[in-house]
Amino acid sequence: MIEARRRAVVLWRELGRMDKVGLNLRWLSRLHWYRGEAQQAGDYADQAVRELESLPPGPELATAYGVRAQLHMLHDRFDEAIAWGRRAIALAERFGEIETRIHALNTVGIALLNSGRPGGREPMEESLSLALQHGFHEQAARAYTNWGEHAVLFKDFALAERLLAEGIAFDTRHDLDSWTYYLVGRQAQLRLEQGRLREAETIARGVVGLERLTLVMHLPALTVLGKVRLRLGEPDGLTLLEQALQDALATSEPQNIVPVRMALAEAAWLAEDADACRDRLAEIATMDLGNFDPWELGELATWWQRMGMTGPLPVPTMHVPAPRSTELGGAPLAAAAEWSRMGLPYEAALALMQVRGPQAEAALTEAIATLESIGARPAAMLARRMARRQGVADNLPKVRRGPYAAARRHPLGLTQRELQVLSLIAQGVGNREIARRLVRSPRTIEHHVSALLGKLNATNKMEVMLRLRSEPWLLSPAEVPSPEK
Repeated sequence: MIEARRRAVVLWRELGRMDKVGLNLRWLSRLHWYRGEAQQAGDYADQAVRELESLPPGPELATAYGVRAQLHMLHDRFDEAIAWGRRAIALAERFGEIETRIHALNTVGIALLNSGRPGGREPMEESLSLALQHGFHEQAARAYTNWGEHAVLFKDFALAERLLAEGIAFDTRHDLDSWTYYLVGRQAQLRLEQGRLREAETIARGVVGLERLTLVMHLPALTVLGKVRLRLGEPDGLTLLEQALQDALATSEPQNIVPVRMALAEAAWLAEDADACRDRLAEIATMDLGNFDPWELGELATWWQRMGMTGPLPVPTMHVPAPRSTELGGAPLAAAAEWSRMGLPYEAALALMQVRGPQAEAALTEAIATLESIGARPAAMLARRMARRQGVADNLPKVRRGPYAAARRHPLGLTQRELQVLSLIAQGVGNREIARRLVRSPRTIEHHVSALLGKLNATNKMEVMLRLRSEPWLLSPAEVPSPEK
């Protein structure tokens, strides 16, 4: 595909059709981006703009502006993304280019949201609405992806649950496999943030195990798998994170690089290798911190303080989110309470581990209970060592014997009975026969099927089957009780 587009550039240039040259340069930018080749993607986007600006303004120039805006957004250059995006919107409106307008609205909206500025939600809503209204499936998928990803990263879990569920169902319905698995990777990240480690592991492993996914599309799942295996105390966690870092560096996108580098810093901290942790943090601090989103900067600032780094960060941190600013202000107990309220138990436990003085024993006891309940063994063991060093270990709960295992729930919240019904639907069994096998009334089974459709964002059983085809981990045989029970 790439070679064909390059050949097309040569041929159209020979014919003097610079509009077609610009179109193919734009496509080359996009194709290289899919492969994680950021430098080539940017170079081709710049070439497309230069070629098309030499012509009278037209629809192709609007689209080229949109691509340039998108690449700025992906590299967290939010001012540039907004400026180029608005140029694309203006030209798209002038020439009646609906799809280009949808694309640029998405870019501007997410740049505003991710930079913490007001006014981002409205262009995102308009972009998604227009895409659905006019049948631009890829643009709708992009809206679900960017907005859903933002909701996860900015800890708006209620919005994230809705957008990810709708987006995955939409992508599956329209055979948009690459978009599907990118979003599923973000769903794994959501479960990780919620402390549902085994569910995150199941989902992420399912995506990472798929073949023929581009680097960009599998990277969120790979990063989650590395982090969750690290937090579960599994030996391959660090190897997976090192692999994720190499893939992330190939994209040159901070949104991919920063989470992996922060996870590697966490790995060093869990191993009580303070020097390695500080080195990891110092690597992050060499990046363009002025373009970090508030949550990225807040996480870095918090670890910077925890590790007693020399000198302050070179950017102000007064606008970082509440739980981070609270700990930075010297109130880790209050920060832990805020994390718990938001539904992030692992972060709450880590904040509790920063408490010193008379409240340390109670804080560490609570941290250990939380960490053990979600299966985060390395952090729980570290909290116990910290308690012994502080002389407050006498009243801690006894160390759990045997394997640490968080209670396994279904990634989409299906009950055991719903799993039984889903298993039979997957076998092509009708409602009446399901009722007979499960010894339940047909009306009861109808209620279960209706609940399944809602949780899978499906309108009928065929869409359920499509979800199972693309996400087989939703029906793990090891987790489905026998229908005869």
